[in-house]
Amino acid sequence: MPTRTWLSAFILAVLVPTALSVPAGAQTVAVDAELLRQLQELVQQQQQQLGAQAETIEALKSRVDQLEQRSTETQNIATEAQSTAEKAFDTAEKTSAGQLPDKVITSGQEKIKLAISGQLNRATNIADDGDETKAYFVDNDVSNSRVRFVGTGQVTPETTLGTTVEIAFSPNNSFDVSQDNEQADDFIDVRKVEGSARNDSLGRLLFGKGAAAADDTAEYDLSLVAGPIMYSGVADIAGGLEFLDDGVGSGVTVGDAFFNFDGNRQDRVRYDSPVFGPGVQLAVSAGSDQRYDAALTWGGDYGDWTGVDIADFSTLGAISIREPNADNVRWRLAGSYSVLHNPTGLSLTVSGGMDSKNRGDDPYNLYGKLGWDTSFFQFGPTGFGVDYTFSQDVSADGDEGMSVGLAAIQLIEDFGTELYAQVRIYDLDRDNAASVDDIVVGTVGTRIKF
Repeated sequence: MPTRTWLSAFILAVLVPTALSVPAGAQTVAVDAELLRQLQELVQQQQQQLGAQAETIEALKSRVDQLEQRSTETQNIATEAQSTAEKAFDTAEKTSAGQLPDKVITSGQEKIKLAISGQLNRATNIADDGDETKAYFVDNDVSNSRVRFVGTGQVTPETTLGTTVEIAFSPNNSFDVSQDNEQADDFIDVRKVEGSARNDSLGRLLFGKGAAAADDTAEYDLSLVAGPIMYSGVADIAGGLEFLDDGVGSGVTVGDAFFNFDGNRQDRVRYDSPVFGPGVQLAVSAGSDQRYDAALTWGGDYGDWTGVDIADFSTLGAISIREPNADNVRWRLAGSYSVLHNPTGLSLTVSGGMDSKNRGDDPYNLYGKLGWDTSFFQFGPTGFGVDYTFSQDVSADGDEGMSVGLAAIQLIEDFGTELYAQVRIYDLDRDNAASVDDIVVGTVGTRIKF
């Protein structure tokens, strides 16, 4: 307490009682009354000062509390920052040491699951075109290298929303590489940019760029070798190679002479019905440039009327018709069917397709394959296939193409790896042009999925 305050208290404690005890007298009473008035004013002043000091103390106390609170918040922020830095440092150490951290990719939307996947498919072709033999290092167009992003949201137990973005990155694509262009430009293809809505009872609706209803209907195949190397699209692995006539180019490539009449991917809207009965499903689509598709697929694990065990056979088939809006083509028909005997791993696959044209001969293609899937090793199954293709009037009226192939594949399942090899002969007979030499292609390659 200040000195002035202590003095005031002393005056009040000592002089006031003294003044009150002085004998009555006019002069004394006057003096004492004046002194008492001054003392009362002094007391009031001291009380006002004490009140102001109390307010100052409360303000200072509140300020101290605020500073303490801010100090605590600052310490919490510092602690969180330190923890984040430690986690980042730990992740960096693990990554540099080759130890990948747990899941670090999440969707920007809380209720959407994001899946990232893809593959690379690289191959070496050793090709003899009748004039010389060359090695071509290619990205395999049978199933080219690509990456995809798939988002899925479960709206209800029966309803799912989805998005897919899939882009192919295919340097030196096998369908583009030729004798005169051994290093083709990088092939980048936006395969899918689509949204979908699926309901178990109502079916599925897709919109954006993706598979039209007829896509894949000429390519259903249950054998192992079908995935990365051997299927009805026999031209894909060497489509850019040109048939030669005594070393001179004919202007006709393998891709010109062989075509399975399958559907394609396009900007469209597509509807897939629910699956009915024994695995039957209907699909229709309408695409840009007035292109329309309809397809029927079926498949599953069945026996038949002969009483064969229902688990013995797996089947898969499809047929489609489409308006491709192509020059001189009224409509296009394609289909395929594959059956696999599960106990033995033996399979049979057939495929066919044709165009109905406004003028000229109707081109068509026929394909057949025998496959055998077995298990020689614990790390994955092994597959073999032999196939035959016949094409008529595909590259030009009067042209006949024939191709025979033999392929093998070995899977290493834990690492998503497929090792494959193939030997294939392409033969083209021409009624209205000079004959050309056969092309023989040997292929070794690998497809690795991630």
